[in-house]
Amino acid sequence: MSANNSGARPPRRRRRSPEQARQEILDAATALVAEHGPDGVTLARVARAAGVTRGLVSHYFGTYAGLVREVLRQEDARHRERVLARVRDDAGVPYAARMLDVVFATLADEQYLRLWTWSALHPEHGTIAAGGLAGIADTMEAGLRAALPAERVPSRDRVEAVLLLGMAGAYGYALGGRSWQSALGHDPDDPRRAENFRDALTRAVAAHLVAEEES
Repeated sequence: MSANNSGARPPRRRRRSPEQARQEILDAATALVAEHGPDGVTLARVARAAGVTRGLVSHYFGTYAGLVREVLRQEDARHRERVLARVRDDAGVPYAARMLDVVFATLADEQYLRLWTWSALHPEHGTIAAGGLAGIADTMEAGLRAALPAERVPSRDRVEAVLLLGMAGAYGYALGGRSWQSALGHDPDDPRRAENFRDALTRAVAAHLVAEEES
């Protein structure tokens, strides 16, 4: 009996619009890059995961470096919008605390944290959040102007310093906090340890935000 009469049918290709195909490739690449690191993934591997040909991946993204840049751009845009939305919604509340709430919530996404760490070490591919920080600072400043009397609004330099201090502290703790707590003789799985650090960082950043009006 020939193969054509065996009753087995070759798998049918699913019809996708160009936009759907491109997004599914990008989603597959994002998951693989986050799990294995960009250095452990290839165009062929992304194509297999997305169920398309390698040529189609190249058609949409060119080189592998181009695909990685687009992965970083998409993740940056997604998280930047989350931060901006929270900052807009929280007008009139203590900004240092709310900003850190958003940063720590972002760090709960381990996929994003792995991508952020890799991109920070490989700036030649584009760095996550590099293009979004100015927008976040703009939104924070606008919210503060709407919520506070003019004489109490911190300067732009102060707003940017608070943003950088909060990000540096939160990201640093996300990367090394468990080992640091262990080195101090604490149980790294005790949620109170992370909460204590978060509270301390929030108080320090908040104090810097309002210190200017007292100086």
